Amino acid sequence: MGKVRVAVVGTGIWGKTHLEAYAEQPAAELVAVCDIDAARARAAAERYGAPKWYAGVSEMLAAERLDGVSVVTPDAFHAEIAIRCAEAGVHVLCEKPLATTVEDCEAMIAAADQNHVYLMVDWHNRWNPPFYAAWTAIRDGELGDVRYIYYRLSDTIYVPTQMLPWASKSSVMLFLGSHSIDTVCWLAGRKPVSVACRRQEGVLTGMGIDTADLYVTLLELEGGAVAVLENAWILPQSAPALVDHRVEIIGTRGVVHLDPHYNGAMTKYTAGTPRGFPDVSMPDMFACARVQGKCVGFAHRSIDHFVECIRDGKTPLTSGADGLTNTRVVLAAEESAARGGVPVGL
Repeated sequence: MGKVRVAVVGTGIWGKTHLEAYAEQPAAELVAVCDIDAARARAAAERYGAPKWYAGVSEMLAAERLDGVSVVTPDAFHAEIAIRCAEAGVHVLCEKPLATTVEDCEAMIAAADQNHVYLMVDWHNRWNPPFYAAWTAIRDGELGDVRYIYYRLSDTIYVPTQMLPWASKSSVMLFLGSHSIDTVCWLAGRKPVSVACRRQEGVLTGMGIDTADLYVTLLELEGGAVAVLENAWILPQSAPALVDHRVEIIGTRGVVHLDPHYNGAMTKYTAGTPRGFPDVSMPDMFACARVQGKCVGFAHRSIDHFVECIRDGKTPLTSGADGLTNTRVVLAAEESAARGGVPVGL
């Protein structure tokens, strides 16, 4: 086939990453941009070179011949859009979490299966170089049997207060916990069997943002391995990086430590850095780093993979089934937290 004809639905923070990736991908043709805010859709189309823009998904699907669509809207709107695209015979790359209910995940998977299209979830940490190196070491047996994973993925308070206008309709468990759960299960190569979770709130609700501040989750995996996950989005604005991402993996024959944001690859101190993101003293060196005007980070690699799968007829490395498992764990964690940390089976 010729170039893969793609569109992006949602032009927020991460929607711009998808737009940029498609605009820079030689095998892709960015055909259209869609956003409920018509002015934003038009501005994004002009910026990234898409010839068309739309305020409605149905209108776009009726007017354009598309091979693939990225769904990069707030969490609660993924299902309806993805199902419409699948029913139109269009492959779907959906941002995490796949959906906010098990029923929506199952409906999305069914729509993709019935219409013979891909449903890929953008678990982009699977393309993150340090994490892929850890995954390879585990698969090669260097660590022996994985027994314990400590996984911290937290954000500064900038994210729920300034970056995400819909934070009250989501949670840090959906926003960061979903990534953490997927990466832990992928690294260990095992399915989750039970989850226990505690959450705290007060900082954000005190600011009028109706969502919890942080979650601490104990995840038990097949074979007896356990993982402790920390997810907060109330770190101080003055933190040296937007994200605090640190992992320890302990096996029977070795250990791996990962520190992709506080690794010290680059630090800077200027008049702006005490104010924190977006002018941080430890800039991102892995996800969206740019060299000579183009992104060299892993955030584009998962999107490139989606394009390559459509072009070459390959099965994506992540699937709707992964997304369904993830949503089950997220919802079980919320149930456990509501019950004071009582373990919930999966």
